[in-house]
Amino acid sequence: FEFDFVDVNTSSGSGFDDATLGSTRRASLAAGASLLGDIFTTAAARTVKIEVKASESDGGGSLASAGGLTFTNSVYNLNLPSGVIQSGLHSGQSSHGSMTWDFGYTWDLDDDIASGAFDFKRVAMHELSHVLGFSSYIGSDGSGIATNAYNYFDQFLTDASGNKLVDSSGVYQGGTILTDGSSSDVYFSGANAMAANGGQRVHMYSPVTYSSGSSLSHLDTDFYGSTDYIMTHAVSAGASVREFTAIERAIWQDLGYTLAAVPEPETTTLLMGWAFLIFTNSRRRVRTVSRG
Repeated sequence: FEFDFVDVNTSSGSGFDDATLGSTRRASLAAGASLLGDIFTTAAARTVKIEVKASESDGGGSLASAGGLTFTNSVYNLNLPSGVIQSGLHSGQSSHGSMTWDFGYTWDLDDDIASGAFDFKRVAMHELSHVLGFSSYIGSDGSGIATNAYNYFDQFLTDASGNKLVDSSGVYQGGTILTDGSSSDVYFSGANAMAANGGQRVHMYSPVTYSSGSSLSHLDTDFYGSTDYIMTHAVSAGASVREFTAIERAIWQDLGYTLAAVPEPETTTLLMGWAFLIFTNSRRRVRTVSRG
């Protein structure tokens, strides 16, 4: 991963350019990116360029948000087709994606996570995963963002009956499933993911009220919880996992990635914190509230 820190470039004196914590924040982001990158194997090295936008400090919305760039002339996002990172950028683009952080929250930048702080490296892994393609581009009305451009991820999403939300020709088939106020269940139905999930489809976060930036791009927190999975839509303060589960790894494989061997398990104490914050996956800002 190669980061372009807008905060630093504009000499803002805040965020990643903070006089006291800026360098440590940048190092922690790089470390989180390395943790994510270590799960993949490739025949040739690939560099993913990320624009880190000006940070926030109000502590009143999302912990962070990130997303990949989209293209207006394709059915699926051509940035990372089938999960295979291209060696270069498309014409007119300076990065593969972007991210924003809110430093109004209490962050722990090292590996000893305090009970009232959020794990910066774990959140970095989560957000950068969205840039690499773990993200839906289906809007609340079924349209894709950027002139109906859907992400490769979207071809694996199905309704409760197993029908694809977006067909192979790039036409939305889900009807009012995301806005009908009742039958909004959505699943990830890739072959690898289902095999890892005992033959069952994987529950995706799809609340009755569509949540922009969160719906469809995360595992269902209500079904799987928030402590054992990196890609649920929310995370609690305190120590949490930094390793993908078998289901999450299988989703990466469905997206076309080749994974490194699973590391030996480590014993980690999970400390539940005071807050429960929402992740987002897109460039659009999403305002959320803390839960007890």
